[in-house]
Parts: sequence; C-alpha cells; structure tokens
Amino acid sequence: MVSLERVIILEVQEREIEITTDTPFVIMLRDLMYEGDWQSMKQDFGNKNSIAKIIEDCKYIESHVTLLNETVYEPICFEELLEWLEEKNISARNFVHASLSGLYDLALDYADKDLHDVAFKIIKYILEIDKNYAPAYELLGSLLLEKGEFEQGIKYLDKAIEIDPWLVEAYSSLGEAYYNLGEYLKAASYWEREIEYAPDNKFTYFMLAEAYRKANLYDKVCDILERFLKIDPKSILAIYELAEAYKMAGKMQQFKEMEERILKMRPVYANDVEVWSRVQLRHGNYSAVEEVVSQMLEDTKTKAHLKLLLFLACVKQGKVERAKQLIQEMKDQNLWYLYGKKELFSEFLTEEEMRSCGIS
Repeated sequence: MVSLERVIILEVQEREIEITTDTPFVIMLRDLMYEGDWQSMKQDFGNKNSIAKIIEDCKYIESHVTLLNETVYEPICFEELLEWLEEKNISARNFVHASLSGLYDLALDYADKDLHDVAFKIIKYILEIDKNYAPAYELLGSLLLEKGEFEQGIKYLDKAIEIDPWLVEAYSSLGEAYYNLGEYLKAASYWEREIEYAPDNKFTYFMLAEAYRKANLYDKVCDILERFLKIDPKSILAIYELAEAYKMAGKMQQFKEMEERILKMRPVYANDVEVWSRVQLRHGNYSAVEEVVSQMLEDTKTKAHLKLLLFLACVKQGKVERAKQLIQEMKDQNLWYLYGKKELFSEFLTEEEMRSCGIS
C-alpha cells in the first residue's frame, strides 16, 4: 500500500507547506490527466479536502518558488498510481474534467515496451472514465491483433470507427488485419476509407495497391498508383510499380511510357534507388547507376544495397577489380544480404561475369 508520510515542511514567505508522499502523485495526476492545468483538476477534486489542499500548496510553490514538473515524480508507474488512487478513494467517476490523451500516451508507451498487460489495464481505466473514447478502442483492437486475437481485435477497431469515423489509425489496422487473413478486398475497402480521410498517408497507397494485386485486379492497382502519383510525382517506386501493373494488365504502351519516365529521372528518395537502378541497368545505363550510387554512398550509412548496385554497374562496365573489391566487402560485412539478393545476379550478370568476380 502507498502510505502517507510527512517528508518535509517547506517555509515559503512565512507560509508553511507540508510536502508528503501524496504530493508527487498529485503533480503526476495534473500532468497526466489535466494537461498541466491546476484549475481543471481542482474542479474535480475541490470536494476532496486533502487533495484540494495539496493543489493549493503546489500552486503556491509554483507562483513563489519554482515550476513543478516530471522531475518530481518520474518514472510513472501506472500500477503504483492506480494503487494510490484506490487508497485515496478516487475512482474513474471523479475525472469529469480530465483529458485522456496523457493516459492514452502512457498506454502507448507501455505497449511499445511490450508491457501489454499494463497497457490493457490503462485502456480499461480510460474506458471506465469515458466509454466512448475511440482511441482507446483502436489501441485495444490493435494490441489484440498483435496477440493473434483477430475476431476481438476487429470488433474493437470497428467500435472505434463507429464512434469516430475520422480515426484513420483504426482503418489502417483493420486493413492490415483482413490482409493477413487473406481477405484482400475487405482489406482494400478499409484502406480506401483511410486515404479518403487521410490522402497524404503515402504508405497506405502501396498497401492498397498490393491488396488489389493479390486479388488480381490490375486495373485497380493502376488506378490507385495513378492517384498516388498526383500527390507525389517524384516517387520512382510508384512509377515502377505502376509500370509493372500496366504490364500485368496487358497495357504495354503505358508500361513503356512509365519506363521511359524513370529513365529520365534521378532518385530523390532512398527507397527509390534500387528500382531506379534496375530500370537503368536493364537499358544499359551503367555509368548513370555508378554516378548516382557512388554519390549516395558518400552521404549515407546504409550501404549494403548501394554497394550491390554499384557492384553490378562496375561489372557491366568491365571494372572487374573495383567489382571484386565491392563484393569482398559485402561478403565480409553483409553475407546474408547477398544471399537474399541472388536474383539480381542472375538477372543482370552472365555466368562468365559472375565467375570473374568470384561469385559461384
């Protein structure tokens, strides 16, 4: 049990202020559930004399000595806070003027640390305060999905968007849940709604395109990627994916137009480099790949995939010694990465070129 203990008597301008073990909890509660606002907190605890007195004392300290912040109480242990609330006979019903965003963030923090049991307790407490707090249902549903409890997870996510149709995180999680269940059109329906409410969520366009691809609806894949390119025309990855979708849909003229578009571009985003290089290599633009990738190698610490692309460009230009140096560096540092990229060797190198560089 959390017990009351007098810690110190603080004298501030002839006023004696009693600091107890309750004081840090009161400050914690203000920051966690009232966004640092004493006045809102006092509206809920004005009839609880012991808490009201601490609130007034803390306000006096802040106006005459110093601001009181998280250094007084960190780290927050929710179970200890819950025990203190129970000891003080403070229930969820007391939090009429509270903001729940702080508790929600605390639940997220516990979830990120894989302390799901505590996260569930916080969510339960949030819903005791406000049974219609949609983000809590979204987080609860997402955590249940992580545990493989799809039916319950989907139930709570649906509840979240029933309360708040603008809660895009719930649409994202529902799309992922149905995608993992192999229900690709159902997944697509939720991701479509997500980008309706949040059209700048770029990653969702790619997930939506993949769902339609899994359902063999290539016209839909083309449509979603065309929509994405209106938002971000510099995305070579999107152009590449659209080109492949055109090819699968039998639209060879559009496929060629997209490849031509890539050939005239230079990558802006790091995740565009590989697909851009693939297209350049297919069309024999080896020196362009060497130039761009060499520059990127100077500017980034993530080098394995770049070295592999530079290696291919060097081999195709007959720069065997440089290619050998690169492949040896990758063998020494990223051998497993090389195993995962064997298809690149077979796509772009002849058997003789592989042998000349020591690749079996």
